[in-house]
Amino acid sequence: MSKVALIGDKTSVLGFQALGFDSYPVVELREAREVWLKIKEKDYTVIVATEEVYREIDDLIAELAERFTPAVLIIPPAKGGKNLGFQRMKKIVEKAVGMDILSEEGKS
Repeated sequence: MSKVALIGDKTSVLGFQALGFDSYPVVELREAREVWLKIKEKDYTVIVATEEVYREIDDLIAELAERFTPAVLIIPPAKGGKNLGFQRMKKIVEKAVGMDILSEEGKS
């Protein structure tokens, strides 16, 4: 069975425990680095980070870019976000297919 972990502010991640996901709430963003180093070594298939955490530890997350697992997803925090998850996915897709197929420009 796949294991999923969430790291972010308490409001954003604790609700996912009801779905069986492991939640790692961080009060101060500087805690995210320490928590990330612990959870990235566990047997997670997917690690979900809130946008604030991603911005804080993007250098650590980038170290996993070439690995198949864990997949790292970015979600907006409960209070709303800046669409970083979509922007990151757009870059990955563009790298994979060689062009920007997710752009809104040119679509009717």
